[in-house]
Amino acid sequence: MYGPWTPAGEFDWSSYENLVRTVLLSGSVPATNVDTTWAIYNEPGLARELVWRTAEIATGEGEKTIAADRPLLVAGLNTNPYELDVKEIATALREQIAEIDAGLRQRGATRRVRYMPVPDRRLLAAPRKVKLRTYREIGAAVSEFTDFGMVFFELDIGIPGFGSDFTLDEIAEILAETPAIQEYKSALISRKAAFHCLYDYCDDLRRIRVVEQVAPGRVQFSTGNDWFISLARYGARIKRHGYLLGASMMSPYRFQLWREFVKAGKPCALSLEQDLQAAAKDFWTPGNVGIYRHYLAIFLAMTRQIAHPLPHPRCEARYRVQPEDYFIPLRHALRLGLADSSDARSIVRHIIPGGADWSESEIERRVALMS
Repeated sequence: MYGPWTPAGEFDWSSYENLVRTVLLSGSVPATNVDTTWAIYNEPGLARELVWRTAEIATGEGEKTIAADRPLLVAGLNTNPYELDVKEIATALREQIAEIDAGLRQRGATRRVRYMPVPDRRLLAAPRKVKLRTYREIGAAVSEFTDFGMVFFELDIGIPGFGSDFTLDEIAEILAETPAIQEYKSALISRKAAFHCLYDYCDDLRRIRVVEQVAPGRVQFSTGNDWFISLARYGARIKRHGYLLGASMMSPYRFQLWREFVKAGKPCALSLEQDLQAAAKDFWTPGNVGIYRHYLAIFLAMTRQIAHPLPHPRCEARYRVQPEDYFIPLRHALRLGLADSSDARSIVRHIIPGGADWSESEIERRVALMS
């Protein structure tokens, strides 16, 4: 859940609540405040309100569609903005959870929450024993407030000084020694020195094997590599396999359909997954995770899931899609059947910057080029 925003720079609660309901009704669990390029701009008050409002909606909608052994939402936590000693990380996270939990109680909202701490920058160069001790302490803090545990989030998206640098042995030890970990999300999408390709999912396969060896009955594995959505089928060997893929945000219902096809062993799952991959690849710009979020906002606006195709108001210019590139998400919206071709001209005029000034013939020419 990345936004959305109004032209006045205010949070668009109506659109956001529509997204949350859509995700829940499609059988997926919404995750809020876990993004690493837009959520970091949010003020603490908005971050808490996002969790509380999502929990309120999930209390009614999610209990009808989400199995009882799954959380109804995943809530992100972040200690990176604060000046802390490494020994204070777990305490700071506990304080954040306590404040969230108090708000949930006041609102009578669900407490079926799984917490997802973003890796703290102070652990990047920390010794192995410090990393293990810190995660044990975080796990103990999380266990005070929820039975749905926490996400062990391994992050490397190419942002200098931000992320994690765990070895496979450290990952195995942390998973084994922190019972509160119920999910392991690997978001390794920067260049890997050990491989010749720019992006490779071999690292994900290695980490799947760690989960299989250490805690297959407790920990589910998720990958942040959208264009390797087919990796989920490999994960069928894991008893608890999760999907936290940006591609699912394009259309929760298309993603639900893909899951059903995979479960039923239908070959048509392959064509649908390739369609989702094609959009994810076009939205992704190497070294620029943030621009992917803006592409999604444009796509969701074009498919009438949110009202405005805007990035976070504090988002840097390099994370914003240029007007000439708005046709990329429009092409995929039409191709996936999420927007009707008869609406293409209206979408151009109302959503693409400068589109209102284009002649009818110019719009027709551009739409024709897309096909």
